Amino acid sequence: MPLTNPFAKNELYGYQTLHREIGYYISRLEHYDKALKFFDEAIKKTPDDKRALIGRSRARSKVIQYQGALEDVNRALNLDPDDLVVLADKALNTYLCCEFEEGLIQNIRMLPKRQKPENFKMGQMQCADAIENCIGDRAGRPLRDYFKIIRKLAWKQNYTAQKPFEPKPTNMSKKKIMLSKLLEFEGIKEPAQPKHLNRRSTFRGSDPTKPQIRDSLHLLQRNNEPIPKYTKPFPYRPLQRHTTNIQNYMAEKYLNSMYLDKIFLLKIQSEPGAKSANVESSKKIHQLAKDCYKTVSYKQELLRTRRPFYFIKYQDAKISTALQERQKRDLELQQQNIKKEADILCKRMLDAYNRKELKIFLDKVEKLKKYCDNKPKRMLPNKQDYMQEIYNKVCSAFYDIYRLNPDHSMFHQTRRIYSLLGKPLSREQSRDSVISQFKNVFIDYKKKIQDFTKRLENATTEEEVCWYYHELSRLEYDTKHFDLCQLYANKCKKEAQNLGNLKWVFNSIMLSVKSNLAEHNKNDAKNDLAMALACAQKLNDPDKMVYVEKCQEVVENIAFENVFGTKQLEKRKTKIIQMMGGSNMKEDAAHLFRQMEAMPASRRMTMIPGVREEDSKDQRTSIKKRNMSIMPSSKEMELSHQLPTGIKDFIMHD
Repeated sequence: MPLTNPFAKNELYGYQTLHREIGYYISRLEHYDKALKFFDEAIKKTPDDKRALIGRSRARSKVIQYQGALEDVNRALNLDPDDLVVLADKALNTYLCCEFEEGLIQNIRMLPKRQKPENFKMGQMQCADAIENCIGDRAGRPLRDYFKIIRKLAWKQNYTAQKPFEPKPTNMSKKKIMLSKLLEFEGIKEPAQPKHLNRRSTFRGSDPTKPQIRDSLHLLQRNNEPIPKYTKPFPYRPLQRHTTNIQNYMAEKYLNSMYLDKIFLLKIQSEPGAKSANVESSKKIHQLAKDCYKTVSYKQELLRTRRPFYFIKYQDAKISTALQERQKRDLELQQQNIKKEADILCKRMLDAYNRKELKIFLDKVEKLKKYCDNKPKRMLPNKQDYMQEIYNKVCSAFYDIYRLNPDHSMFHQTRRIYSLLGKPLSREQSRDSVISQFKNVFIDYKKKIQDFTKRLENATTEEEVCWYYHELSRLEYDTKHFDLCQLYANKCKKEAQNLGNLKWVFNSIMLSVKSNLAEHNKNDAKNDLAMALACAQKLNDPDKMVYVEKCQEVVENIAFENVFGTKQLEKRKTKIIQMMGGSNMKEDAAHLFRQMEAMPASRRMTMIPGVREEDSKDQRTSIKKRNMSIMPSSKEMELSHQLPTGIKDFIMHD
């Protein structure tokens, strides 16, 4: 505790927190100017009170005293450098002081340390948006459009640096001499003297070097500065070349109607009506006007820093007729380029369709579909025409694959029908075959199914829904999910019937036939083929009628192989037992097979590669009823150890 003076006046009890809490209470009432007095008193009595410094910084920020608020925040950080709340206030006040880059850096550095509440995240977004408004693409081309003004300022600064000690001329003769020297320094011939010069450029007694306030925004004020003109050809002009009273114009743009208050506050400081016999009151009035003018000017400069003047002029120029026409021409050019690219993709798709290459055709369809989805309606007005072409050609492409060549023999026609119905052309291949497992191109069916499911949720037309249902049914068939294939095929058929598109109905029925044959449902496949024949008759397509009739003959004569029969398995077991050398080994092998039969088929070793046994209904019931161990006895274990290693590993289940 610091030593107190015993002769000093006794302080109030709790003076360390009294004024601070009163200041916080008044701040909650939003009387920030009154709260500042109590915060000042609290900091005066306790300079190291962090809460008092934070409260005064926030109150100063509310009354647009950002620099003072930043000073209080820095003092609070000296007391506790790791306080995240104070660091958030510092980043906010840095942004309000128009130091956008510094505020952006502070927010980015502290963002990993504190995600919630989103003070640093919002501060980063505010700073980034302010920087984009000032120097981003939306700000126009200030260096080009304001080249002459920039050149004029740079020319004056360069001349001042070259001649720093030359006295400023006070009469016309010296001005003429100065003009000739400036022209000689620039290397340009002396321009013609203007006939009319406006001598009343400023008010009497005012400083000619400072910009003056005018009542009107369109007063003509000539610039008598001896700056040579830019003689080289330059097609661009400053956007505010017709604005003579630039100060009032800028005040009106940033302050709207408050710019009149700014003019009033400036004039009241020099008008005789503000002076009276009461000197003290006059001083108070002048001081209030001065403070208010300072606040309004600071607000204007703050807004100008966040959004420069050339940005406002650029926004004004955007609504001009010439710019609108140019934007219209640019839009038409972009539309032509996008349409040209879409036509190229559509032509490639149609070429693949005419060549009847379904795989390449579907690949081109996906490219055109993604291209149309990525382009907005404004850039591609006839997007719906391309999408309609996609739906029609996809439907026709799947409809055309169900065809026969009359020039081919009966064997080749039957072979094609077997292939289209998803049946093997000869015997069923072994599931352990390396050739059947090898695939040239990996297809992620799961991802494709997810993509088409999302597209189905956002579908807008009935033809689009039919296409997505058909693709989902086809993908589910490839992944051996025949129940889902049947479900999507029925949905596709229902949507196509509501739409009245018989081609989609025919395509969905053929998918249903394939899924029924894959599940060995011959009767359901026959019923679907009868519906397909009726649909072909409605379409009046004799080729499809011949194809469906041929399919009916093939399905009628098709024979499903009983690959799960027990005869081949029994033969294999008998051959294994016969391979044993002695009678004891044969009995042991037979006993092991009986033990294996006591286990469920899913846990049983297969005798034929690629073939799995299935438990019958009676066998499943008997397995559930009996509760016996399949572990061999000690004698059986001794006999099993006498078997050769290769045969024991072949018979025993792992």
